[in-house]
Amino acid sequence: MSRFLRISIGISILFFLQQSIYSQVGIGTTVPDPSSVLDVSSTTQGLLIPRMTTAQRNLIATPAVGLLIFDTDESTFCFYDGASWVKLSAGNTANDYTGWADYVDGTYTSASPFVVSTTKLTLPNDADVVRDSQKPIDVTTFYDSTSSTITGRDGDGINIVIEFKARPNTTSESRLTLTIDIGAPVGEIYKRDFVLNKGNDVEHYYLSSFNAYTLGTWQANGGIVKVVSTASIDIYDIRYVITRTHKAR
Repeated sequence: MSRFLRISIGISILFFLQQSIYSQVGIGTTVPDPSSVLDVSSTTQGLLIPRMTTAQRNLIATPAVGLLIFDTDESTFCFYDGASWVKLSAGNTANDYTGWADYVDGTYTSASPFVVSTTKLTLPNDADVVRDSQKPIDVTTFYDSTSSTITGRDGDGINIVIEFKARPNTTSESRLTLTIDIGAPVGEIYKRDFVLNKGNDVEHYYLSSFNAYTLGTWQANGGIVKVVSTASIDIYDIRYVITRTHKAR
């Protein structure tokens, strides 16, 4: 090989490497925009990104901030914002980020109640019936029935309604106490007492509504409804209605 040919090949390789390092990639164009890493140009075809169901999307391990997919269940593009998947829908307003969901237990009934006494227990709710068509577009669920936790996002404001029927198993006066346990280092918050007058086997209706804000501890651990009583009480027809009143900034 002549010295001239070797020099020519060397210059060509250096030129190619320089182009690979500093140039943009163009598909359908030989002059990609200098501000782009990838410039796709076509008047007859589009760009097709990964398509998957909501369940498949949620199985993506440690998604990167900004990751984009098309959700075939929701028929919309979604991107990951670092905490949750957010729909890319035209004309999102404040109403898209507020909303409510309803979770109704299907296990404990009047004929087969949940019995609470002096030992503090987790109030059960298997979310047998879920109405969540009005929940915010960036919230997967307000309540995780597998762990009995009310989910939270750092900085959100929420309203929680807890509803059930209570029937004392004693003729003496009794008192129910409910709290939300968000774990260490905070523990139990939002304590509510409910006094049941004398009356063995008399049905009472419990309804509590309170506004809360969820910060880092609630986001990390979730909130679990705890219940304890001064005497044996049957509890059934349990229902949670959870509403986001403010989206964290």
